[in-house]
Amino acid sequence: MEGGESSGKRASAEEVKSDIEEGEVLMTQDGGGGGRALAAAEPMAPAQIDVRMDLTLLHCLGCLLPLKPPVFKCEAAGHVVCYHCRAVHGTICSRARTHCGELDAVVGAAKVPCPYRAFGCERQVVYHEAADHQRACECAPCSCPDHTCAFAGSRATLLDHFAAAHRRPAATVRYGRSRDLGLSPSHRWHALVGEEDGSVFLVSLSPLGAATAVSLVCVRQDSEAAPQFWCKLSVERLGGGNRDRLVLMASPVGSSALSTGAPAPGQGMFLAVPHEMLSGDTLTLTVRIDLIRPAPVPAAPMSTTQQARTQRRMQ
Repeated sequence: MEGGESSGKRASAEEVKSDIEEGEVLMTQDGGGGGRALAAAEPMAPAQIDVRMDLTLLHCLGCLLPLKPPVFKCEAAGHVVCYHCRAVHGTICSRARTHCGELDAVVGAAKVPCPYRAFGCERQVVYHEAADHQRACECAPCSCPDHTCAFAGSRATLLDHFAAAHRRPAATVRYGRSRDLGLSPSHRWHALVGEEDGSVFLVSLSPLGAATAVSLVCVRQDSEAAPQFWCKLSVERLGGGNRDRLVLMASPVGSSALSTGAPAPGQGMFLAVPHEMLSGDTLTLTVRIDLIRPAPVPAAPMSTTQQARTQRRMQ
C-alpha cells in the first residue's frame, strides 16, 4: 500500500509539472518534510501578481496627480514628488533632488483594470495613464438618446438596444459614398453605423419654427484619439423647371456621449429644412460621411516572456 501511495504521489507531481506554464513556479512538499520546487525551464519570465495598496502612494505629494517617471524625493522627510514639483517642494520642507530609479520602475509597472471593464474593455493600463485611456476607450458607455430611457452601454450594445427596445435598427453607411434615407420627422432620432469601423452616428430631427433642424453627431466620448469625420447633409425637392429646391450643409462631425439625450433643436451645426420640402410625412435626406482621420491602432502589449527576452537582448 505504501509503495502504491508513493508512486501515486510521484505521478501526480509529474502531471502538475506538465501543466506549468513557462515562468511559473510551483512549491510542493514531500512526505519527508523537505521542500521541493518544480520550476519551469529557462528562460524564466518575470512573475506578475495582483496586489492592493493605498493609491496615495502612487500620487505626487505636491500636485496630488498620479506619479510618472522620473520620480524624486526630498532629503528632509523622503516625500515623493513628480518631476514638475521637485523644484517647488522646498516650500514644504526641502528641495527634492534625489531621483528614485526604483520608484520609476514601480509607478511604470503598476497597472489597473480599465474602469469600463463592465462594458467590455479587458485592458490593464498603467495607473498614471489610466485617465488618458479612459478618455479614448472604445468601450466608454454612451446613453440612449431617448430621454425616457435610462439605458447606457458600449457602442455595440447601444446598437442592439436601439433595435430591440426602440425598434430602430441602424442604417449602414459607407464612408465617402452618399446614401438616401427616408426619415420620419415624428421620430426625433435615427441611428447610422459605419460599415468600415462600426462607428455609430445619430441623425437628429427637431422642429424649428417653419422648418426641421437636421443634425448629425458621432456617438462616443470626445477624444483627440478618436477618428475624425466630415459630413454633408442635403435635401432636394424636385419640382420641375426653376422650382427645384436644394438645401445643403457640410461640416465636421461632432461627438457626443448623449448623456443629455439627442441634440437640442438648433444646437451646433444643423441643416434647416423648410416644411414644404418634405414629401408628406417623409424627409428624404442624402447623407455622406467621410473618414478624415482613423483612430490610431494601439500597440499590443508584450507578454512577460517577450519582455524578459527583450531585456536580455539589450543587456
